[in-house]
Amino acid sequence: MLYASIVALAALALQGARADGFYRAPQVGHHDAPLHRRDLDKRYPPDRATTFRPTTTPAYAVETASPTASSSSSQTTRPPGQFGGGTATRALVAATTSLASTCAPPYVAPTMISGTGTLPKPTSFVRHAVFRDKFLTLDGKPFVVVGPNIYWLCQDENYGPLGSYTDKARIREALAIAIRALTCGISVGTYLGKNPYNLQPTKTVINEAAASLILLWDVRDYVLYAAREYGLRVIMTLTDNYAYYHGGKYDFLNFRSGSLANGGAAFYTNRGVISAYTSYVTQFVSRINSYTGVAYANDPTILCWETGNELGGYINKEMWPPLTWTHTVRGIIAKYDRNHLIMDGTNGFWNYTNNAEAAGLQSRYITMMTDHGYPRNLGIIQHEVGQLANTYFGKAFLIGEYDWTTTQSSLPLSDYLNYIESQKPNIGDMIWNVMGHDPQCCRYVSHNDGYSMYYPSGNSVADQANILLVSQHWHRQTGRTPPTSLVGVTCPQPVF
Repeated sequence: MLYASIVALAALALQGARADGFYRAPQVGHHDAPLHRRDLDKRYPPDRATTFRPTTTPAYAVETASPTASSSSSQTTRPPGQFGGGTATRALVAATTSLASTCAPPYVAPTMISGTGTLPKPTSFVRHAVFRDKFLTLDGKPFVVVGPNIYWLCQDENYGPLGSYTDKARIREALAIAIRALTCGISVGTYLGKNPYNLQPTKTVINEAAASLILLWDVRDYVLYAAREYGLRVIMTLTDNYAYYHGGKYDFLNFRSGSLANGGAAFYTNRGVISAYTSYVTQFVSRINSYTGVAYANDPTILCWETGNELGGYINKEMWPPLTWTHTVRGIIAKYDRNHLIMDGTNGFWNYTNNAEAAGLQSRYITMMTDHGYPRNLGIIQHEVGQLANTYFGKAFLIGEYDWTTTQSSLPLSDYLNYIESQKPNIGDMIWNVMGHDPQCCRYVSHNDGYSMYYPSGNSVADQANILLVSQHWHRQTGRTPPTSLVGVTCPQPVF
């Protein structure tokens, strides 16, 4: 997913036991569930290449009750196409046309965001000032990363043709809610021949002359331009560990007829495959934004480059990126860009089953490490904080995704967030995943993995209470007064 990870959320930054009893109380440092459970692969089930089907189900019904601390949620039918293992907590509404009489009523709050807001526009780069430090800085002061993932921000699978460029009205609403941009940096292959929209559908060099590819660059340029206007920063993720609609490591393997065995381990060792990937990275880093005239390499709107998304899979299920590969990718980036930080894209950096550590921990060039929390588990992140404390080269820690819902983790969200705040400024956090409305602002566009945040009023009452917890948490992390209710976002947002 192209991360649009927004570092300071305009509206959100304004922040239980599972029913089937599968998750245990988090009293030990291990993940709550065994490796073979398919549902823990979240949006990436092992057999997705043959069984995954994107859903274009219309949005969820809007609930008008105010967020409370209630632990109950409205358990209803799962949206078509949702992966097994999660219980839907929202009611589906019947498909209708986008007529005013059939659209859900707009959310109205004492405070509404209409337009680009008051967050300062990025003008300087986020730094890792002292190599032994465990936190980031901006203009000499500690900087904490917070915000949601908006993986569909540049190319969507949930609305319109699979993988097509995202409508700019939806981009503006999402940015007003706030952003890691997965589909913005990852755009290769054709996903079983179903997605003709990716920037590099074949092994040939990106063709700027193709009209569809110009539009795909245009949406990326616009996302960065609009994010700057909203006072946000974006994490650019350069590839994906999975065979998904926007492409990833398997496409580079296929481009050069590399072996797909052992979870695509040849992605890190085959010289031809590495060359194909680094050529693609070069296209991104050296890109000049058509809206701002600023090269991506010189744009402080980009927080960092992430070498990949969830590389190596869950708990080192596949091969973790070796240090030689990471340094090769870093070298290509540094050839054009000495401004931005680099985050290791390994999926976590501690394998609790054998105590192995990710190679990126030992790199002087990597300034950020990341893990994803499904389900929420304090034992793992506490151990990883200890690892970072004992690492010679200081690194900031970003929990790049985690479960914020009421039904999929046994650890209360408040306990999870309180621990993160106790480690400030060393830990940043980003939830998965914000979904907005259709371009007509009629209904929420739905996604099928069970972790989608339909901000501010499209989730169950219980989940809305957790959304408020997240918003309050992000306000505290960024030194602002927490809201007592969710801030509203007008839809549509003003055009610019």
